[in-house]
Amino acid sequence: MKYLNLEETDITLTAIVDEIAANPSEIVITRKGLPVARIIPYSISDRPTKNYPLRRMPIKIATDFDEPMPELWDALGE
Repeated sequence: MKYLNLEETDITLTAIVDEIAANPSEIVITRKGLPVARIIPYSISDRPTKNYPLRRMPIKIATDFDEPMPELWDALGE
């Protein structure tokens, strides 16, 4: 982890990003000795993913999918 004090340096954001790309570690930006921000490298695993577990799987429908369910009606008391 590297600490970067804003009062002592005049570094552009491009230079900071270039440094993180070359050496993937986090940089803590301080002001008057107190941490105010943290810059961390972006990784592919940080990207939000959508989970579609049934994608590209065949759909199987039972032949009696539309038949009445007597157990259900019995449970409902009707």
